[in-house]
Amino acid sequence: MGVDSISKVSSQIYQKADLDHSKVKFGHTVLNGFSVIEEFNVCKRADFGCNFRADFMSIFIVTGGQGVISLNMEDIQIKENSLIHIAPNMLLGPLPENQSLSISGLSFTTDFIAEIGLPEGTSEIFSYFSSKFFPVWNLIPEDAVLVKRQIRLLVEHIKEYAIHPYGKEILIHGFYIFMFEIGALARKYTQMTRLNFSRQESLVIKFSNLAQQQFREVRTVKTYADQLNISAKYLTEVVKEYSGKNASEIINDLVILEAKFLLSKSQLSIGEIAERLNFSDQSFFGKYFKRQTGLSPKAFREADYK
Repeated sequence: MGVDSISKVSSQIYQKADLDHSKVKFGHTVLNGFSVIEEFNVCKRADFGCNFRADFMSIFIVTGGQGVISLNMEDIQIKENSLIHIAPNMLLGPLPENQSLSISGLSFTTDFIAEIGLPEGTSEIFSYFSSKFFPVWNLIPEDAVLVKRQIRLLVEHIKEYAIHPYGKEILIHGFYIFMFEIGALARKYTQMTRLNFSRQESLVIKFSNLAQQQFREVRTVKTYADQLNISAKYLTEVVKEYSGKNASEIINDLVILEAKFLLSKSQLSIGEIAERLNFSDQSFFGKYFKRQTGLSPKAFREADYK
């Protein structure tokens, strides 16, 4: 569910403008890229019934129920007090039928972050959206209470946003506090992941994050190496050493994952998919896909629909 969908849902629950027109309204653009939902039942919402690739960042806590969430085509068990991080370009699958979940949380875009800015020296609080961290944390009850309390405060800030002369500033500071609290929890719930990476490991993480953002347009190792100010040979060697795959294999994996997703879950023609993935033509895409999977795009789509 994109930010626009979440905004529609949250605006139904929390009015951004007070209905008493005798009060002064204050118009800001900041909410265009920011939404909060609370105790939202997702089992019956069509917004969660399809596959899509996120173009936003989200942090949600499960407030009731349990089940499975599909992130990058991997099924992950979630339950009450599970905290879920959704990063831009993450591939999200639909919830299984008859799965009952309620969630609270917030979504925001990179444009929102660009608009509000970040306090100096705090950019590292977003590191837990990196691929180096597992996207689901199972919180202990007292930490879950803390997260829910911060979400409730953000809900209150949104309620007053349009009628308070400093509504924008209060909301932004509430967002900062929420992110600082999550950042503090990251130190506890990512303790099995080393936070002090070697130069080579950090390079692999940077490459992985770049590839996830750019794989549709960029498929040459040299282009990524240039962005990282290293040689393609060195990037290939380091990635192979730390991941077991070379850099081109990681890029190919991302392209094929997206291609499979589009072939399985969209109504786009094979030609349109080839164009979306920036292949020169459908024939070249077909040969590339078959080389990687052993099936033509048409055969894969037909087998998936059976």
